[in-house]
Amino acid sequence: MNDKDLLLLLIAGAAIALGIWLWRRFRRPDITKLYQPKTILTDREYEFYTRLLPVAEEYGLFVLMKVRLADLLEPKPKDVNPLWMECFNKIKAKHIDFALADRDTNIVCLIELDDSTHARADRTERDIFVDAILGNTGYALLRTYGETQIIEDFLGR
Repeated sequence: MNDKDLLLLLIAGAAIALGIWLWRRFRRPDITKLYQPKTILTDREYEFYTRLLPVAEEYGLFVLMKVRLADLLEPKPKDVNPLWMECFNKIKAKHIDFALADRDTNIVCLIELDDSTHARADRTERDIFVDAILGNTGYALLRTYGETQIIEDFLGR
């Protein structure tokens, strides 16, 4: 094998390697087939829901689940809020576990089902932030570790 043949072999090998790399890099699977269903509630949340439902029905309320903060409130307009995008980014992926709403879809109260993870520093920081923005926008947020009495007390006041 002479130098010319060796050079052609190297070029061909490099071209094949580049072709394989490009094919792998730019072939994309059908992204719509990369999802799978899941339940909306965890086992613990579902168990709480089964106990919350009769309380809500007693007061003629509907139980909403996994309500995004961005569906409950929004940052003040950009002309008065230079931090609009930062504000939106802080709420866009957060949700409240449950909401009770009347027949006109007015939110009566929001409910967070807490557990031991809420003692972690990151969760505590999140909870303080969520409590503050919901309080500042006039929402009643009830936190429970699974008891419904706090909700019954709030609704019966």
